[in-house]
Amino acid sequence: MNFKKYVRKTTAFATAMAVVSSVFLGSSVYAGSTTPPFNYAEAFQKSLYFYDAEKCGPGVTGGKLEWRGDCHVEDCELPLIPMKDYVGTNMSQAFIDKNKAFLDPDGNGSLDLHGGFHDAGDHVKFGLPQGYTISTLGWGFYEFKDSFTQINEEDHIRDILKWGNDYFLRSTFMDNKGEVVAFCFQVGDGTVDHAWWQPPELNKKSEVPRPAFFATSETPASDQCGEAAASLAINYLNFKDSDPAYAKKCLDTAKALYRFAVKNRGLGDSGGFYGSAYDEDELSWAAVWLNIATGEQSYINDITAISDGKYTGYMGKIIKSTQDNWQNIWVHSWDVVWGGVFAKLAPITNDPMHWYLFRWNLEYWSGIPHENPTDQTFMAATPGGFKVVNTWGSARYNAAAQLCAVVYTKYTDNMDVTEWAKSQMDYILGDNPMKRSYEVGFSEISAKHPHHRAAHGSKTLSMNDPLEHRHTLWGALVGGPDATDNHNDETTDFVSNEVAVDYNAGFVGALAGLYKYYGEGMKPLENFPPKEPAADDFYAESKLEQENTERTQVTVRIHNETSRPPEFVDELKARYFFDISEMLAAGQTIDDLTVAVMYDEGKASDGKETAINGPFAWDAEKGIYYVEIDWTGNAFYGDKEFHFGLVEGLDSNWKSHWDPTNDWSRKNIEKEYSINQNISVYRGDVKVYGNEPPKGNVGTKLGDLNGDGSVDALDYAIMKKYILLPTGEVDLNTWDMNQDGEINALDLALLKKTLLG
Repeated sequence: MNFKKYVRKTTAFATAMAVVSSVFLGSSVYAGSTTPPFNYAEAFQKSLYFYDAEKCGPGVTGGKLEWRGDCHVEDCELPLIPMKDYVGTNMSQAFIDKNKAFLDPDGNGSLDLHGGFHDAGDHVKFGLPQGYTISTLGWGFYEFKDSFTQINEEDHIRDILKWGNDYFLRSTFMDNKGEVVAFCFQVGDGTVDHAWWQPPELNKKSEVPRPAFFATSETPASDQCGEAAASLAINYLNFKDSDPAYAKKCLDTAKALYRFAVKNRGLGDSGGFYGSAYDEDELSWAAVWLNIATGEQSYINDITAISDGKYTGYMGKIIKSTQDNWQNIWVHSWDVVWGGVFAKLAPITNDPMHWYLFRWNLEYWSGIPHENPTDQTFMAATPGGFKVVNTWGSARYNAAAQLCAVVYTKYTDNMDVTEWAKSQMDYILGDNPMKRSYEVGFSEISAKHPHHRAAHGSKTLSMNDPLEHRHTLWGALVGGPDATDNHNDETTDFVSNEVAVDYNAGFVGALAGLYKYYGEGMKPLENFPPKEPAADDFYAESKLEQENTERTQVTVRIHNETSRPPEFVDELKARYFFDISEMLAAGQTIDDLTVAVMYDEGKASDGKETAINGPFAWDAEKGIYYVEIDWTGNAFYGDKEFHFGLVEGLDSNWKSHWDPTNDWSRKNIEKEYSINQNISVYRGDVKVYGNEPPKGNVGTKLGDLNGDGSVDALDYAIMKKYILLPTGEVDLNTWDMNQDGEINALDLALLKKTLLG
């Protein structure tokens, strides 16, 4: 090995280890403060990366998170048929036939519904939380655009918003007059999907079918359509200056979806996972943004219309007459968006009632005295001062209230509710009785076990395997504390540790606002996110099954643990090397050796027989051969076992000469599984793991590590440094002093002995 090359590799490795320690051990480079004051720029920056983890469809590979890749590409061609066994759509055949020209203009019998975001740790694209999320993210960007720009994340949020809204555009099917005939509000079935705890890249459509659910005149879902219409209207506002043509398409579709929803009232069915009690709030959410986008008063009238002292618009759902009152004790959220409606309606109409509804909700949350001093209706706080309206995802609701608070400050210059929001955000980031940050990856005290399949990375469909997540789910807001400030940081706890797209929606906007008001001097991280530490995607284990003077039986277990991103691989091979020099010395040949197969997991579990080829000569002069175990054609993730035997035939004198002690791949094999670096692994014809035995006379000197023709103290220093910090491949012909296939302290001792003479 060239010494200069070795130094470069070692330096790179040391640098990588420094990054690893800073990221995963919580140093100040990549981890925020554990106590106030917190860096809102960093928390804000990280909060956006959760959405890169939630992307669905083609185009994910090569994104901001190396461990996420293309998934559910079958959403590009979902069958346009009535649903059967969770395949197809909820549309009737009669409806499909009537509207086929609009649903399937290219006539290929399928629907392109790719894109959008997975809902949470699962992989369904649910309608209400999807619409709420993308519209609320757009709202935060609309209100605090400068904050995104100042932390260098404007392009990032635009990518996120476009990814989500493009999915809504793709899911909207219109006739020749520009009127909606169908809108897909959900892809996937929660009951089916939740049975598979694995990264989305590994979902097979044969195991996890993904039906599509549509709002049509036969199956209305005006609540779902309203959320999507609001999102598209906001997207128009956010893109009208940078991409006018795209923005116009968003606005035209938003208006058409709203008309369709008004004409076809009814609630969408999510299979019992995300149900809405009524649609007036979602339609109001769409209408208020359509007014902002178009300036048309009719949209406001749809919300606030009054006749004979009674509310006849959407507000009539919550307030019967102008003599009545209403107090919102909930919050802007996936199921009820009145909080957001009045946050936007009040500045438009300047109606005292609308301002009262906006302000009262924030007073209720914050504990700031109501304008009416006799009104003592306030939300109770935890002992640590956190406001919990619901223990399932408490932090998401609190963060959404914070977003409404900073928006209130923007339009009134009143800082009292934003001061309260700051105290709540500080609690979320770590200033709480648990001394825990509820933003994953923010600091060394962050929750580390979010309920998220892709980040967890199980290869056994188990939430408990592995014990630690394979990836950091940067910026994800976990469920949060209960009413007593307690929190359970366990992967299996979907109440305390669930993460979801709607959780981060208000969180992002709240941080954008808090950065505006308190972020002076705060900076985002550079070169974020960091690369994950290198790991072996492929490797081999082995264990000894049986051995005597005539045979060796070994089980090889090959591993596909690709994780950046995970993938099924169908071209893996492994080579087991052995030495028959003792047979050759006795007059035998390789033809006196047979290979026997005892167990093939590929054949037993997958019905795909694994080939074992050879023996092949590796170095015939030295008597070194190998057999190649070939899983080509069997795409798998995880591991596969193969049990085989090398059996020597007796010579002409009925004697055996089998001696496995000099076999390259047999070294250090025990009765229990252990990693075997002397079983080399190949992807196709490219070696991806392990050491091959030296081959022929390579013209090198044992111990001459730097290739300068002499064995001296410099070589000793190189080996000592390598043993302390191993990196890169080494030439076993010169490094392996005792020829046992490993480089360790024994080799260092032998090299020292050589130097001392």
